[in-house]
Amino acid sequence: MAGGEAETVSGPVTGEAVALELRPAKLLSRGAAVLIDLAVTWLVFLLVMVGVLVTTASLDEAAVAAVSVAVFLLVPVGGPIPVETLSHGRSLGKWACGLRVVREDGGPIRFRHALVRGAMAVVEILLTVGVVACVASLVSERGRRVGD
Repeated sequence: MAGGEAETVSGPVTGEAVALELRPAKLLSRGAAVLIDLAVTWLVFLLVMVGVLVTTASLDEAAVAAVSVAVFLLVPVGGPIPVETLSHGRSLGKWACGLRVVREDGGPIRFRHALVRGAMAVVEILLTVGVVACVASLVSERGRRVGD
């Protein structure tokens, strides 16, 4: 650098002040990954619900309803959290699209990060059909969702 010019870093910077050359995922690849993940999640949800309905056939309606609500919360809402934690940010959809969720410093996400992402995904993706996630990704300089 000449004459005291400062170099700006656009990518993530590690704790050791090393700039990483990571490119943010584009909206199309993120959308494809989400569609794959949602398809797998809903397939697992349907299979688990069929199993629950078969095994709870002898229970009364209230018990079946309670178990059904618990399955709904555990599979589509709670399922992606351990998957992203254990795979270091790669769900099946992200793996198929060549994506990975990383922290701000470029490191792999941990349970806490996956928990925030999963909780916010309920609002961003499930309740608003992805509109909030798309708008947040488009207006963010790094293409980040609200939960990222």
